[in-house]
Amino acid sequence: MASFWGDSLMTQRLLVALAVVFLAGFAGLLAFLVHALEAGQAQHLFSEAGWFERTTPVLWLFLAAVLLFARPVALAHRLAMAVIAVALAAREEGWHKKFTADSLFKTDYYQMDSVPLAEHLVAGAVAAGLTFLLLWVLFVGARQLFARGGWRRPWGWTAMLGLALSPALKVVDRGPALLRQHFDLVVPANADLALKAVEEGFEWALPLIFLLALALFATDRHERPVG
Repeated sequence: MASFWGDSLMTQRLLVALAVVFLAGFAGLLAFLVHALEAGQAQHLFSEAGWFERTTPVLWLFLAAVLLFARPVALAHRLAMAVIAVALAAREEGWHKKFTADSLFKTDYYQMDSVPLAEHLVAGAVAAGLTFLLLWVLFVGARQLFARGGWRRPWGWTAMLGLALSPALKVVDRGPALLRQHFDLVVPANADLALKAVEEGFEWALPLIFLLALALFATDRHERPVG
């Protein structure tokens, strides 16, 4: 298996090209579902209770499990990335709202007088810890990408694609609400559904993109262990 993945740079480039083709086809499938399904069916499919939303946490948890055994990445980095992946799974499941009155990542939550101080302190510590961990992981990843030339490798292209998609999907998610709130612009129902399909579909694909980046990195014989 290692020889198949890692012997040839051309093989890895081919895998990345196939992944891009898959994502393009996946985008086409999302567009087809939006237009082919009845409005109610499409809205349910891409809702918080839909198939994509329900299966995305499973993929993040699977990524977290794979990360624990992902050599040659240093153990501390593997554990940190696994924790982030679990946190993302928890976020998709809404677990961050089950133990607190609201999301612990919202500033409004810490201004709620009805919430006990102890809850605020614990939630704040968890939020700060996860934020620090995420920034550290991003720093380690940026060093590997740019200081060590990872941006020239297939795994680097794939990782940067995933990293670029993450904030882009957040913009897609929050865009209609921000337009309505700040500019009194209402996105048409069809366009709103299409945006929801893009958001839910590519959020589902994100852990798969990072899994591919991880596999390419782990089998790239030009790479050294991250430390």
